[in-house]
Amino acid sequence: MDTNTVILILGVLVVVGVLVLLWRGQKGTRPSTLKLSLAEIFKMDLSLSPQNTAQAQEDIREAEKTKSAQSSPAALPEPGATSALARVLWIDDHPGNNVYETLALERLGKLVTVATTSAAARIYLSRMDFAAVVTNLGRDDDPEAGTRFIQELRAAGNRIPVVVYTANASSSAADAARTAGADAVFDLPHLLVQDIESRVTSSRRKH
Repeated sequence: MDTNTVILILGVLVVVGVLVLLWRGQKGTRPSTLKLSLAEIFKMDLSLSPQNTAQAQEDIREAEKTKSAQSSPAALPEPGATSALARVLWIDDHPGNNVYETLALERLGKLVTVATTSAAARIYLSRMDFAAVVTNLGRDDDPEAGTRFIQELRAAGNRIPVVVYTANASSSAADAARTAGADAVFDLPHLLVQDIESRVTSSRRKH
């Protein structure tokens, strides 16, 4: 589900809430107020349409073309299945390299916030709730920036799921990220999207 669709849904919710308040006023009940926080909105689940899933699959195929990877079918939710609406923080100093992966996640109800530096990511994490973090490894000519950021999170006791998206998931740098506390490391778009979708949805069901 893309961002425009999510905004439309939120708008409909607000309109419905206003109509309910007006109806209650006509019935002579005591004055009421509508309160709908963003935290409550991001606890909602979405029912995926065939178009959602089909477009996400197409985005993944396009992503794998740009990564020169062999396209593989991702085990995405079936049309009509429930997907968790959630925020995902993506840290990468070249976000343009991940356009199709971002589109696929958003079509599945994941609103992606992009941070191009570790400093920006710290601010986002301190002020907003995220269901997961995606990070690259090298940023601003520092090949270990991603790994140090993961170490920093874990040292502070932050157990948010962190998934590394890099050019080579079998490299020594990828192994170092796992040791630092990364929950998973991927170099293929379909594996990344599948993991974020299943990880966020299963975490929501546990709570």
